[in-house]
Amino acid sequence: MQNILIVGAHYDDAELGCGGTAAKLAAEGKNVYKLTLTNNVTKFSQMNIHVLYETSVKESAKACEVLGINEITDFEPTECCQLFYSTEIMQRVEDVIYKHHIDTVFMHYTDDLNQDHIAASKICITAARHCDNVFLYQSNLYVLPHPFAPTCFFDISDYIRKKKEALCQYTGDHNRFNSLFETNIQRNKVWGYANKVEYAEGFIAQKILMR
Repeated sequence: MQNILIVGAHYDDAELGCGGTAAKLAAEGKNVYKLTLTNNVTKFSQMNIHVLYETSVKESAKACEVLGINEITDFEPTECCQLFYSTEIMQRVEDVIYKHHIDTVFMHYTDDLNQDHIAASKICITAARHCDNVFLYQSNLYVLPHPFAPTCFFDISDYIRKKKEALCQYTGDHNRFNSLFETNIQRNKVWGYANKVEYAEGFIAQKILMR
């Protein structure tokens, strides 16, 4: 694992799903990149959730700086809630993978319930088919018909503060119901306890190539 790409449907997905792992790998000298597929604009009036593109871009840049990772900024995003699998988008993600010699991809869980997360997963699982390592993460916590049950864990005990600081760069309704971020950290605590460390992030390994 030398060149790592974290793909999220929305700007805070990477930090939620693997922010601590990203900071850990970057600190180890790995090249870690973040790619966001939609513009993150959310107008969910029924739940009083409103998120803007301009603020999301600025806050994402700050979060990446905190984690010490590189953000892909020349990728034209799709409108939020309008992301679907297409050969065109898949090949653009594939171009990013080849351009940066990506060997490891972190992507959304395939059986998520968020429409954009599902589409991002379908896009990435094809685009990353030639990569050595593919890991699936869950950013938002939903009750799923096929539960997210990670079997691969990264010890992020030394990087939980960086993850928290990165998430704090996102303001307003990014932190759904003022509890998403803290709930996410609590889950890292539970996974840490299960692995006899303080904090851990959990993943499902789509594939791992041991060289």
